Amino acid sequence: MISLPIECHYPILNNLRYDHKSLFSCALVNRQWCRIIIPILWSEPKTYFKDIRLIRILLLTLNDEEKAPLIRFNITLPNHPKPLFEYTSYITSVSYSLYDGAKNWLDHEGYKIDRSLDDAIKCSLITMLLRTSKNLKSLSLNEIINDYLIFESLFENTTITSMYIYVHVTHFKFLAIDTLVEILYKHSSLTYLDLSYNKLWSSNVAKLLEALYENTILNSLNLCNNQIGIEGGKMLAKFLCKNTTLTSLNLVSNNLGSEGGKALADALCKNTTLISLDLGHNNFGSEEGKALADALCKNTTLTNLYLQFNVLRSEGVKALAGALSINNTLTTLNLCGNNIGSEGGKALADVICMNTTLTFLDIRSNYINFRIESSNQNVEILQYQ
Repeated sequence: MISLPIECHYPILNNLRYDHKSLFSCALVNRQWCRIIIPILWSEPKTYFKDIRLIRILLLTLNDEEKAPLIRFNITLPNHPKPLFEYTSYITSVSYSLYDGAKNWLDHEGYKIDRSLDDAIKCSLITMLLRTSKNLKSLSLNEIINDYLIFESLFENTTITSMYIYVHVTHFKFLAIDTLVEILYKHSSLTYLDLSYNKLWSSNVAKLLEALYENTILNSLNLCNNQIGIEGGKMLAKFLCKNTTLTSLNLVSNNLGSEGGKALADALCKNTTLISLDLGHNNFGSEEGKALADALCKNTTLTNLYLQFNVLRSEGVKALAGALSINNTLTTLNLCGNNIGSEGGKALADVICMNTTLTFLDIRSNYINFRIESSNQNVEILQYQ
């Protein structure tokens, strides 16, 4: 019997990467399979970070510098022999579940948990992961981004491509933005940045954009559920007129106002790189809908536009329908919850028969009293029966 080449084992076993029970069984087959499977098992711990057994292994990997912040708390770290495998070198993604796991371990060991102890152990673990992981791509951070050791490690890191930052304490928020800006000026690998639910103000956005004007790597930015308002919307519009790398922007629930909405629509007339734009939940009316329709007549790169839960009404949607008769690049349009009524629905029904590029249209919750049908079999229309 001809044996399967070793290089074929990894892609086959990697198909089981989310089936941890099967992977554990396969790891017991022989040493060769074990060496292949351990990196797969440890690549994305996700919710397993909450397991105190995993936290124990991570704590065994701390070096003296990473243990130092824990000394004043009289923490007794695990003293088992070091693991046979360099498990942390295989980790590609660190989620907020790690912070839950650290708390779970402290609680299990009987320590009284306060903010300073909680932050100290998180900082030690994250610093260690930044040092040891050779393949770390995604990292979730909170206020500890302001820690000196973490900042230094991030500044030197060249593997992280996605970063999620959530800071809920106002004082730390300003420090976190300052730290992030310094990282963005230097960071050469970050392509995705998620700052959602941070309640950022326009002043925070101004600092962030200063760094992004210089950054030519970041291509996806999530600012949903912040407080950037009209001024923040205008700043982003000005940024989009000059930026040539950003392809995805999420501005859901930012109270952009009429002026902010119109400024962004004008920016779309000039921007040539943005592919996806989410402007849901911004209370845009028919005038903003008309401005966006005008932009769609001129823009040739946007493929996904999300306008869910605004108040475009029939007039705004009729203008967008007119734009769809001209635009030949948009493939996804979300108009859910815009009170467009049957008049707006009829305008969409007419244009759907002519447009050949749209493949997805969401018109739920719009008080349309008939069902829209399309002769184009390639378009999926979400609507109530």
